[in-house]
Amino acid sequence: VANAAQRAKRELLSLGPKAGEKMSVEKQKVIALKKMANEVQIDHETAKRTLKEFSQRMIQNIKTREDELLSHLSTKRSALNRTINGKIEQTEDKLKMVKQTKEFAEKIQKNWSEVEILNVRKQIVDRLQEFSDSRTESVDNIYISPIRFAPSGEDALIQSIWSFKNRHLLKV
Repeated sequence: VANAAQRAKRELLSLGPKAGEKMSVEKQKVIALKKMANEVQIDHETAKRTLKEFSQRMIQNIKTREDELLSHLSTKRSALNRTINGKIEQTEDKLKMVKQTKEFAEKIQKNWSEVEILNVRKQIVDRLQEFSDSRTESVDNIYISPIRFAPSGEDALIQSIWSFKNRHLLKV
């Protein structure tokens, strides 16, 4: 028994340094793995921040372009309104002149003497004839180009956005 115990002690004693070496290796491995975990966390935070910054720049670019397009739409609307208002003013002026000439002709017929009527007849008749003969543009013939926004390239943009996950993330 004493011999067997001695051999067991020597065997245990000889394995001690090997176990110590193994412990040292395992401790170094734990330290390296913890360092890797920390680096993964730092990389994640950096990638997340970079992605958010990129997204914000893209959103800002879209908003800037939206503002430009909205301004363009407003400019187009203003130009169309000027055109329409000009046609309204022109039509109202013509309507006013026709009405005044017609009222004047009616007033002459009722209140003026025959000699006075004969004196202005040619002017009034010419004026009324001019209005009657003038070409009146139908509202149906007035074309105002519509204001529209018809996006194009949306599918390509969306596809490009979704491809970021494949092209820009490093594979593990």
